[in-house]
Amino acid sequence: MKENKKTEMKPNTKGKEKIISEDDLSKVFSDDEVSHLSGDDDLEGFSGDEEVGDDQEVKEEKEKPDVWEDIYGRKRDKEGNIIKEEKGTYVPPHLRNKDSTSDKDLVQLKRQIKSVLNKLAGTNLHWACTSIENLYSSNSRNSVNTALTQLWLDATVSPAATPDRMVAEHAALVAVMHANVGSEIGAHFLQELTTRFDNMIYKKQPVEDKQLDNLVSCLAHLYSFKIYQAALLYDILNRLLDDLSEKNIGCVLVALRVVGGVLRKEEPLALKNFIHDTQSRLAKIKDEAASGSRIKYLLEVLMAVKNNNLTKIPNYDPTYMEHLKKMIKGVIRKGNYVTPLNIRLEDLLKADERGKWWVVGSAWEGNHARQEEKPTVKLPPTNDQKLLELARKQRMNTDVRRSIFCVIMSAEDYMDAFEKLQHLGLKGQQEREIVHVLLACCLQEKTYNPYYAVLGQKLCDFDRKYQLSIQYSTWDKIKDLENLSKQSMTNLAQFLIHLIIGKGLPLSVLKVIQFSDLNKHTVRFMRQILLAIIMNEDLQACLEVFHRVSKPPKLHMFRESIRLFIQHFLVKNAGKKTSVLTDDEMTTLKERAMEVDKILTLHESKLKF
Repeated sequence: MKENKKTEMKPNTKGKEKIISEDDLSKVFSDDEVSHLSGDDDLEGFSGDEEVGDDQEVKEEKEKPDVWEDIYGRKRDKEGNIIKEEKGTYVPPHLRNKDSTSDKDLVQLKRQIKSVLNKLAGTNLHWACTSIENLYSSNSRNSVNTALTQLWLDATVSPAATPDRMVAEHAALVAVMHANVGSEIGAHFLQELTTRFDNMIYKKQPVEDKQLDNLVSCLAHLYSFKIYQAALLYDILNRLLDDLSEKNIGCVLVALRVVGGVLRKEEPLALKNFIHDTQSRLAKIKDEAASGSRIKYLLEVLMAVKNNNLTKIPNYDPTYMEHLKKMIKGVIRKGNYVTPLNIRLEDLLKADERGKWWVVGSAWEGNHARQEEKPTVKLPPTNDQKLLELARKQRMNTDVRRSIFCVIMSAEDYMDAFEKLQHLGLKGQQEREIVHVLLACCLQEKTYNPYYAVLGQKLCDFDRKYQLSIQYSTWDKIKDLENLSKQSMTNLAQFLIHLIIGKGLPLSVLKVIQFSDLNKHTVRFMRQILLAIIMNEDLQACLEVFHRVSKPPKLHMFRESIRLFIQHFLVKNAGKKTSVLTDDEMTTLKERAMEVDKILTLHESKLKF
């Protein structure tokens, strides 16, 4: 029976492919599937019950199309052979279906961007930023980034020297996009600029060619607008000083002319180390090149920056830069900030290999050793056991807290403490310990020490995360006022007064206080803060404190509570005899309280009948 059921295989004209009869298909497929297949063109003319003649087979082959598809979806040629399809290379999604239409769109996009850049000036900065931002919203971000970077570099990096004013305006545009659109905009510019810088630094550049000078000027201006932190700038300057050629020294002078004053103000310790290292390098080659006027000039500029005598730097005029910084504050939307990128030069140059960790969602394949947990910080090598004993008494019960405590208490001044705290390598929760230790030290002082408030102000100005940490920590202290000593309460009040007037914290930090359930501790605490703010010597700073909380609708109840407190606990008691205020000061208090009341009700909606 088995032999009788064997299927007879008939070769086709070429003998390369065998076609199975319908009887054998029944062994594999169901009756419904077989009946369906038997009606297909693929099996037309074939039957398992009768023998197919040669003439009929040739006729059917002529009727077959050149390419057909079998039941498995495989393509076959006229003879029934399977056609192998060649697999092409992978095409990224953004390059698929790229036709002449997309090319036309890109040309149109470049034309629009170039039109904006050609008209860019300080007077129309708001219009230019809005125009570019609209292009980001109507086109792919990658296309705008690529086109904008190319045209931006074409305008600023040319063989001829580009005026500082023009570079500053273009850098201001990038700063606004960095804040309003996303930090990846600034990162994209930095990657393009540093890649060009790396390519040019290894090729000997003619002194007359100013492309490298313009490139360094662009990077320096971007730093002035806080697009990246100083570590990257020092990487660039050190790379230039690796080869003390006339060209490289000229580029260092360009950078110092642009940001020398900014570095002196914000990164004094790092600048001091850079100047010391540069002087050491120059000392080693003094026999060969000390007579060079360029090197002597560099030393003079370095000493001028170090001694804060910036007037000796030729063409140094920060006026226009300060003007642009004020302008972009009005262009950046409320709630957005220019977030400085903490990227190093090596990361930018190897972004294609390691990835872009600074872009959200990107992969990162950097050195795995960096991912290992590093020791938080080495305790200061001090023989003063009193400091460590004091840390123990202050309940600094972890290595992190002891390290922060030793740094804060042993620093020469607030800037020295700030620099050392930044070099501790703290991350995440560990950074919040800085604020915890700072407040603990401040409250434990027998007399108020403004050092802690000045350091806190510097932290708030440096990064908003410290501002939030201080806010949450002070809320915890305010809720526990009853358990604080009188001196600790005074220290906390003075600490907040300094930060509120210095714009490190808003007045709304006091909204955690329950004004409907005041006690003597809270009243004393609030009276001390509000009285110091209202009676501050700088009237403008005083009024600005209340202007900052006068508009948000969510602070309506807080404003009403502040108004009531001022009228009841400050103004009402102004006529009473007290040793705190003189008669003239009481008059001033009443006048300023009226101004504050007007400010707090300035944006309140009034019902009209």
